[in-house]
Amino acid sequence: MSDRFERHALVPGWRQDRLRAATAIVAGVGAVGNEVSRLLAMAGIGRLILCDPDRVEPSNLSRTSLFRDGDAGRLKVEAAAAALRDLAPGIAADPRPAPHLRGIGLGELRDASIVLGCLDSRSARLALAGRCNLVRAPSIDGGTHPWGGEVRPYLDPDGPCYGCSLTAEERAVADAPWSCLDDTRPPEQGAEGLSSALVGAWMAQIAVRFLMGLATPSGTLVLDGALGTTRILTQRHDPSCPLHVPIGEPAPLPVPLDHTASVGEARAAAGGAALLAWSPVQERVECAACGFAEQRWGIPAVAPCPRCGHRLRPRTTLELAAAPDQMALRDLGIAPREILAVRDAGGMRWIELARPDSAPMAAAGWPLAEEVSACR
Repeated sequence: MSDRFERHALVPGWRQDRLRAATAIVAGVGAVGNEVSRLLAMAGIGRLILCDPDRVEPSNLSRTSLFRDGDAGRLKVEAAAAALRDLAPGIAADPRPAPHLRGIGLGELRDASIVLGCLDSRSARLALAGRCNLVRAPSIDGGTHPWGGEVRPYLDPDGPCYGCSLTAEERAVADAPWSCLDDTRPPEQGAEGLSSALVGAWMAQIAVRFLMGLATPSGTLVLDGALGTTRILTQRHDPSCPLHVPIGEPAPLPVPLDHTASVGEARAAAGGAALLAWSPVQERVECAACGFAEQRWGIPAVAPCPRCGHRLRPRTTLELAAAPDQMALRDLGIAPREILAVRDAGGMRWIELARPDSAPMAAAGWPLAEEVSACR
């Protein structure tokens, strides 16, 4: 039987060995993430880490190539990983059913060959850009609008990033509700699979060329389906962009613990220093209606008051000093292979969690909760 990649060998500059050795992180497995994952898998990439907390909804089925009717209600990353393994036997598809802040550690971002952001909010894009800049990880951001979209390659760690394309005012505007108790959501926008396919194909092609050491576009690709055009906008590094702050010296200290270790074990490995999380951790909950309050460490989540049934308000922190020693780091939202900041009398330093023993990690082992926007 002929090699499934034999026609690739006829493409000038194609390096199947480089693809086979590469790891790509796909943050967001909706319509664009489906296309990016499918095309990279079919091209022969060795490993895909898929990160998304959501479940498949019927409205996804008209815009996604990896989901089927029977996947409705299933975690997107599990459905996508299963489809990719069937589509491209031999691929390592690692599902992470969590937001990227909780699903992918800085150590993984640093060691990945490429990071592909297929996210649908400004705040999520800014967070991913900042974390990629911390470890100087190359990335490509993509997004759609009706009848078009944009592809933004950020492949030079000393070049511009997503934050550079925004004004200071735009970087400061969050797209989360203004209050923990605000259930309102922005109106849904129109979306179709045609634009997702265009954006996903461009992202995948730029990623493949980058992995093979070939020339890639250096600006934002603006795709306009109404005009049938693709144009490139120059991207410039903004010296005032606060996201360009890589982890400096001292280098992160590797510790023989993974994200399933307890807070007490991590605290001991850090020499008793205070551990800091990257995303807010819930330490207590309060009810504004009846005054109920209790300590409840974990991932901020929607929960009713056990006394009156009203929605509880989570109180969060980045400091894990008071977190119970026996709690697993994972249950506080700490990602695999995370690089954690620790603080003591000597200032700030870093520890790096080890790779989990079982890889890829089963999605069933993740703490799943309906998260709420973090409020202090």
